[in-house]
Amino acid sequence: MNLMKNKNKNISEKIKITPLGGVEEIAKNMYLVEINDEMFLLDSGLMFPEVEMIGIDAVIPDISYVVKNKEKLKGIFLTNGHVSAMGAIPYIIDKLNCPIFGSKLTLELLKNNLKQLGIKKRIKLNYVNNKSVYKFDNTTVSFFKTTYSIPDSLGIAMSTSQGNIVYTGEFKFDQSVKPEYEADIFEMSKLGKEGVLALLSDSSNANTQGFNMPEQDAAVQIDKAFYNAKYRLIVTCYASNFLTMSHILKSALANNRKIVLIGRAIEDAIRSARKLKYFNVEDDKFIKLEDIKNYPKNEVFILSSGEQGEPIEAIKNIAEEKVPGLKIEQGDTVMVAATPSPTMEVMLYDTLNLLVRLGAKVATSSKRLHSSSHATQEELKLMLNIMKPKHFIPVQGEYRNLKRHSELAIETGVDAEKVHLLEKGHTLEILKNKYKVITNNVPVGNVLIDGKTVGTVEDGVLKDRKVLSNDGVFVASYAISRKTKSLIGKPCIQTKGFVYVRKSKELIKEAELKVEEYINNNPIKSIRECSAIKSEIRSMLSSLLYDNTKRKPIIIVNFSVV
Repeated sequence: MNLMKNKNKNISEKIKITPLGGVEEIAKNMYLVEINDEMFLLDSGLMFPEVEMIGIDAVIPDISYVVKNKEKLKGIFLTNGHVSAMGAIPYIIDKLNCPIFGSKLTLELLKNNLKQLGIKKRIKLNYVNNKSVYKFDNTTVSFFKTTYSIPDSLGIAMSTSQGNIVYTGEFKFDQSVKPEYEADIFEMSKLGKEGVLALLSDSSNANTQGFNMPEQDAAVQIDKAFYNAKYRLIVTCYASNFLTMSHILKSALANNRKIVLIGRAIEDAIRSARKLKYFNVEDDKFIKLEDIKNYPKNEVFILSSGEQGEPIEAIKNIAEEKVPGLKIEQGDTVMVAATPSPTMEVMLYDTLNLLVRLGAKVATSSKRLHSSSHATQEELKLMLNIMKPKHFIPVQGEYRNLKRHSELAIETGVDAEKVHLLEKGHTLEILKNKYKVITNNVPVGNVLIDGKTVGTVEDGVLKDRKVLSNDGVFVASYAISRKTKSLIGKPCIQTKGFVYVRKSKELIKEAELKVEEYINNNPIKSIRECSAIKSEIRSMLSSLLYDNTKRKPIIIVNFSVV
């Protein structure tokens, strides 16, 4: 790859834009742009699993099409350091072996992520900022500053002879933020005046009217929460929300509280931010959890996040005393400085009830404590009016968000026929003044991450996990004499998550007798027949258990030959 090569020389590029993730869902951003024989990936994110994906750690897009054409791929271009934008990289980079482009903080957080997962592969990282320009055969890639919950966030622009292709990344407009978070509206305006062929824009908050609450207002509310806390203060937030964390840390210092960090993700995030001078907090302001007993309760502040940076599970673990050395005490104040996703709301409210029962005062998640990180309707219309795109593709959002964003685009003057609600794998193809949408052009789907295992968790495994979580497991074990082929002793029945054994002695006893009776009434001629007999016993037990409990646990039949 020659980054500083020729200027764009094509006057009739064939352009293809395909979402591989990030549409009809929140997070998992990944957008493929093809310009003639060159390919570019814009973001490479993951999303956390849905409730039914039991035992799954993360979900990433299917990149089989990109892998098949990887010799054309010029790089992965990142907009920010959230896992929604870069979390898939550890799981796909060995298949693509391409350079990665991102801001200093983004790549610093990526390196933390790679280290946590034990990935030692050497990767070519290109540090970029809003002044960086990379020239390829068919396009020039540049960047512009955006406001988001994390500093060093960038939008991406790709020039073509037909106009710019612009991807906003996740963004909002907020005039109250510090310089490191400020959006470069002047640069955005320049792109708009040059002409925007296609705009891909964040739709997460497209159904929210008006403007976001300014971050400065959220900071005032956080200050009040600190001031009103009379004893220990425990706060949970997203480890990737640097804007919220900066408000929280500033309030902690102003109120003379020592800081305890709980969770590897938040420790790594704050370490990276301090290293790059985004957070100015002295070492002596941090203490270890085991040292909190040495300080008055009104001088202790605990900041927590989950192992993957999520806040709700973190506070749940604290409430359930799963964090060694930390127990909720009467008078503690707990603050949730995050808005839960729809799938986490039940867990959050159950946890808040438990916290109150334990004697804590709860400052719940609210827009007063946590300003949204995503543009609302008036901010989305401002971006549309700045860019004035010929073609518009709403991305990053559920279908209702994408649909509302498309309506906003039409309201601001975008031709309705050039507003494209692309599904994953559908491609917008543009050639000169002609365009078309090619449906199901690229294979797509969810690739499930189970620990370090990528893409090998089948639907059947998930189904078994769901059954286990709902109906439990029922195990019948027995021994067969190698010499006489008869039953030795009595069968042994064990259950987990199915029935409470003490209250179901009769059912367990009946199951034992049924197994014993079946084996005695069906003499085994050869040890090889045992597998077939296991299947018959499993079927028999399934009928017995369902008739008595109306439940269908996973049934395991074990036998040993002695």
